[in-house]
Amino acid sequence: MIRAWMIGADGVLQSPTPDEAAAAAAEGTARIWIDFADEPEHCADQVLTRLDIHPLVREDMVVQINRPKVDNYGSYLYLVMHAASWDGDRPVLHEIDILLADRFLITYHDGSPHALQAAHDILPRRPELLRDGPVHLLHFVLDTLVDGYLPIMDDVTERLDHLEEDLFTARHQPSSRSVLMLKRGLSAMRRVVGPQRDTLLALTRDEFQAIPAEIRPYLRDVYDRLARISDLLDSFRDEGASLLELHTALSANRLNEVIKRLTVIATIGLPLTIVTSWYGMNFDFAEYHFHHPWLYAAAISSVVAALTWWLLKRSKWL
Repeated sequence: MIRAWMIGADGVLQSPTPDEAAAAAAEGTARIWIDFADEPEHCADQVLTRLDIHPLVREDMVVQINRPKVDNYGSYLYLVMHAASWDGDRPVLHEIDILLADRFLITYHDGSPHALQAAHDILPRRPELLRDGPVHLLHFVLDTLVDGYLPIMDDVTERLDHLEEDLFTARHQPSSRSVLMLKRGLSAMRRVVGPQRDTLLALTRDEFQAIPAEIRPYLRDVYDRLARISDLLDSFRDEGASLLELHTALSANRLNEVIKRLTVIATIGLPLTIVTSWYGMNFDFAEYHFHHPWLYAAAISSVVAALTWWLLKRSKWL
């Protein structure tokens, strides 16, 4: 789906066709935003060619394998960012390719990231986001995109807390796979958030013609929040590694406890086996007029078991 917004010389927000919007931006008579969602390469290429976008950029925009970055092409910037959502025990990342210039904002992505959908929803109510310049609309998109990470951080914090509690609960022991999958999901997010933080930091500096000075403080605020998210992911990584080590240690400790109990049972049972075997082969109960030999055997076994237990307790093995 392709959605286009345009504000012409009259300052009225319109929804033209992508070709009309691209032509108006190329002539310098309008400010536009064109959003490509799940579109094939040739559909975007027609519009990008009209705006005189470099062939290398046109190629990179339709390939969903880019890391977060910003490339300066003089009159426009090529920006790659990632929106994120959490699905079960792993993150779902959506690459958003962005072109920013004084007259246009072009976005290309798969799926329906919340940040872009929020921009489409709010633009009819706040047309000044585009009227004041596409960079203001870009700030709104980046601000909403970073805000989308905050519920993920809350969810991960809650998951880590539950895993810590479950580790010491006999009935709800988490598997090592669940801890490992969470750790892998956090690592995948760190690989994106780290470069994305550096990309936003670059936008706050006096390096790019497309970023005016008055918008940089607002971008710096977005960067600060993303830096806090990056710090949280670093702490989550350490906490996840500690959880995995603690899970392994507790599993080994429980196994040792089971082996200890079985060893105690075997240690108590071994003297009983020797005594009953010897008496069973060498003692004639009838000769000594024992009418209830099982009482004698039970008494001997109880004495031997109690003596063995006392010796183990005295040696502090129990």
